[in-house]
Amino acid sequence: MKAVVTCDIIKSRQYSNLDRDEINRLIKTSFNDCCDLVPEANADKLSFSIIQGDEFQFLINKPEYAYQFVVFYRLILSRSNIKFSFRSGIGIDDIVIQDENTYKMDGPAFHKSREGINEFELKINKSRLTIIKYGKVQIDNELNMICIYQDLLESKWSAKNRSSILAKIKYQTLSEAALHENVTYQAIQKNLKAAFWEIFFDGIEYIRDRLNTTLTG
Repeated sequence: MKAVVTCDIIKSRQYSNLDRDEINRLIKTSFNDCCDLVPEANADKLSFSIIQGDEFQFLINKPEYAYQFVVFYRLILSRSNIKFSFRSGIGIDDIVIQDENTYKMDGPAFHKSREGINEFELKINKSRLTIIKYGKVQIDNELNMICIYQDLLESKWSAKNRSSILAKIKYQTLSEAALHENVTYQAIQKNLKAAFWEIFFDGIEYIRDRLNTTLTG
């Protein structure tokens, strides 16, 4: 099984053609950066495709890391000059037709990822950032209930929160994060606390472990 991640740029129509060209460049370079940041996900670098004007797609070979990957991906993009973000439909299942380009691939994982993207059109999901589709109702309900709260927390992060979180992820210790961000240890600590980062990361780990148990059980 693999995870197909289909992403939709939020409010894409507000950007000019020039901005869209820059956004396309940013999502590609940031994808490669995220592959390096989360090597455990074993993301397929060759699979990255911009499939429509406001959508892009890629494969994660270790599907239990797909949610962590998209959160970290959004954090990397938050450092860009153009402020934008994306929503993700994560479909976990088999891929029947393999190819280097997702345009030519097919299988249940793609269908489930598309189902997730389509569900963002529902009024109840307008503020959501991530929808996971594994295909078993109980598991999907459990994972997406967690994602609802995770999305709420993530949507409230300030630019300082995001910078401190990303620095902590990259450099592991608060002292190293503070050094690279050129701020005080206390500032990093305060920003992480304000973002409820420890609780949020527990959610990432729970989703990862739940999927890992399900996929290997």
